Amino acid sequence: MSHPDPGPDPGREVAPALAGPSVDYYKKWPNGPNPTGDPNVFPINVWMQDPSGVENGEKLGRAFPKIGIDFGIGLWEDEWWYLRQEGLHETDWRVYVDGTRVDTVLADTAHARNYVGYLIADEPDMNKVYGDVFNPDMQPSAILKASDAVRAKDPSRPTYLNFSPWMGTPTGEIGYGYIEKSYEEDMRTYCSAADLASADYYAWTHPDRGDTVGAYSYGQVIDTMRKWCGPDKPLYGFVETGHPHTHGEIINADQLESAVWNTILHGATGINYFAHSFYTEGRGEYSSVLTRPEIMARVTTVNARLKSLAPVLNAPNQPGVTAVSDNGIPVSVLHKKIGDARWVLAQTDGTKQNPRSLAAKVTVSVPVESGTATVVDENRTVPIADGRIVDDFAPYGVHVYRF
Repeated sequence: MSHPDPGPDPGREVAPALAGPSVDYYKKWPNGPNPTGDPNVFPINVWMQDPSGVENGEKLGRAFPKIGIDFGIGLWEDEWWYLRQEGLHETDWRVYVDGTRVDTVLADTAHARNYVGYLIADEPDMNKVYGDVFNPDMQPSAILKASDAVRAKDPSRPTYLNFSPWMGTPTGEIGYGYIEKSYEEDMRTYCSAADLASADYYAWTHPDRGDTVGAYSYGQVIDTMRKWCGPDKPLYGFVETGHPHTHGEIINADQLESAVWNTILHGATGINYFAHSFYTEGRGEYSSVLTRPEIMARVTTVNARLKSLAPVLNAPNQPGVTAVSDNGIPVSVLHKKIGDARWVLAQTDGTKQNPRSLAAKVTVSVPVESGTATVVDENRTVPIADGRIVDDFAPYGVHVYRF
């Protein structure tokens, strides 16, 4: 999936996320990914995999849960689909299947739990024009019609759509063609077709970004999609694990972790990994999260931390916390409250001028005058004095405070 570069917003300012979607949102789907609205569930997915495939001597449907990946978005659609379905049954993994498979899903009552939703389309905002060919089935009204038909036939599972940089970046309008009504209305119509949504923009590895690559663009995707999808819809961060373009770079473990956290700090309510890799000589692989040992190890660690923080991440965002650095690098923050405990998550962010972020001394203003904050998972504490926490951050560094 190689995309032209629409370019980041040079005047970006980082602000705290809105209140955010509630985990209760999922309760409307008894066969969905979290039918009880359990706050301990933080959805982690991988894009388009074959559970019957094998890596490192193990079927993928068993391998992915072992590294903390709960769901697959998509199940390859071709003449071998029945083998993938058999692999799904055998491994008891859980996936979103193509929206054309509703009747198959409804008939397979013995394995109802393995189907958690329907992938309606991938990148319809871009794929409605493929080369010089216009595909009217990818227009916003057509996608909404297809999604509504699936919803009517099976209201027990959500619809999922993934979009391209035309929806997910601040200047996406530049590349968007065959406008149906207006760019803004088209984007809102597209997102209304999705109960759950994401947009892919592989900023660390993009071949056209040059010196402007950085994790800040992943959070920028979430910020941009909020304009089209509203404050209450779950949006998943989309992060590559390999070499997603035929040209460009391959992501490393530190870059991957910074990108995941940047989507979280900007309000992502789940993660979707893109594990496909493509190369100029035509070679490709589709499970790079499992074939690259340093990536598999880091993804396992990151996923475990996200899951341990699930009740915090799923709690409503609170006002009352801001952060500023000593060198002007923006700092993204989330403020949560669970019972009597407050939680603050903070990350030194990036800009087009400083795409790889900067190390900084950060002052976090909190709604508590004095006390001590535990720095979660770091075996240390920091003082709260005059309503402030002062701490050192690495470039794209993340600290989680509890007080």
